[in-house]
Amino acid sequence: MTPEVLLTILIPSFNGAGALVGALESIAQQTFTDFEVLIIDGGSRDNTADVVTAYAHLPIRFYSEPDEGIYDAINKGIGRSRGTFIYVLGCDDRLAAPDVLAAVFTNKEALRSHVVYGNVRMSSTQRVYDGKFNSSKLVQRNICHQAIFTHRDVFARLGHYEPRYRVFADWEFNMRWFYADWVKKTYLPVVVAHYTDTGFSARQSDEAFGQEHDRLLRQYLPAPVYHLRKTAGRLLPRRLITLIKKYL
Repeated sequence: MTPEVLLTILIPSFNGAGALVGALESIAQQTFTDFEVLIIDGGSRDNTADVVTAYAHLPIRFYSEPDEGIYDAINKGIGRSRGTFIYVLGCDDRLAAPDVLAAVFTNKEALRSHVVYGNVRMSSTQRVYDGKFNSSKLVQRNICHQAIFTHRDVFARLGHYEPRYRVFADWEFNMRWFYADWVKKTYLPVVVAHYTDTGFSARQSDEAFGQEHDRLLRQYLPAPVYHLRKTAGRLLPRRLITLIKKYL
């Protein structure tokens, strides 16, 4: 498929009409305009369709049908997207400022990258999360989904999200691209979105991801890094561990 716009903003939703207004309003305020909005709704029974109609001045496509959860909806959206880059925005999240998309897509380094990521501001604390990642940092915590712009070629080569990881499918996917040698990634020190950290991921558990976390690390981490991580705590002084992690 030949992309038709530079960016697809993909919003999964389900009975979130009230929150969706804020997300769409933050998109409508953007100075950057080379995008489409793709709303993948899980068959809402509220007035989500009416909210979408109220924003008909935006380039929106709206699909409403039953799905198997958030990541199933996102996967459907990736398949229907027309953008070179794909960005996932929760219906209860907001783009941080009217010029944030322009800041990303006027950056020449970003446009040459497979994945571009920045920061988010957490709704509960107003803390900015979480800077530039390295191999060691990603083992410990995830890059927020709402901070990441992914070139469609990454999905074409690495596949889509694994929906059986109900909460952390994005973390597993982030491992796939972050540790792939061919992926060019760029960190931009900008706040991309205001992220509602009291939403679905905060309320749900992900037993499958928890049970398979070590296997995933063994699968995706370079072998020397994985084995170093497993043995460093027992064999190396703390100061040396800290120094090693800095460069992983």
